Amino acid sequence: MLALLLKRAFRKFGGRYGYDTGYLAELADTDATGALKVALVSFFTDHRFGLEAAPYFAAKITAARQTDCGSCLRLTIAMAREAGVPMRDIRAMLLDGAESAPRNMALARHYAEAVLANDPALLNILAACEARWGKRGVAGLAAATVSGSFYPLLKRGLGHGNSCEPVMAWLAGEAKEEAMLETIDG
Repeated sequence: MLALLLKRAFRKFGGRYGYDTGYLAELADTDATGALKVALVSFFTDHRFGLEAAPYFAAKITAARQTDCGSCLRLTIAMAREAGVPMRDIRAMLLDGAESAPRNMALARHYAEAVLANDPALLNILAACEARWGKRGVAGLAAATVSGSFYPLLKRGLGHGNSCEPVMAWLAGEAKEEAMLETIDG
């Protein structure tokens, strides 16, 4: 019964974002209690700790990109857009480099990159993040970075990785489409 409820919830989530949750359904069939615990992780990883959407998703997108899972990156971008992060800012952060992205997103990207690489510069970046967002905001960046890498790594570990999806080309096309719509609406 628990496995059926979980699989229904996973399908609903997948349908909302056009995301294949087959690996989670398989996990529910394998061990429903374990799958429930995985589902409960999102209560932590989705909590932004008061951090605005743009830096939170900048860190989460950076982590998803670093783990090289195309569908997870696409999902994270869709969630960022749903939270109000403009596509042009996401595109600038990913395609043009952090230098052309809004400053808060660039700093969050540098934070996530430093955490993932265990970069010695992390202490300085962490100090800059804490000065900008406080300890609570840094907790949000940490949750975003963990979340952006947790699910892709779990998915890959279960044999469902898909690093070859061409997300960056899709992203460039989405940004052009959004720019055209802004021109028409503006």
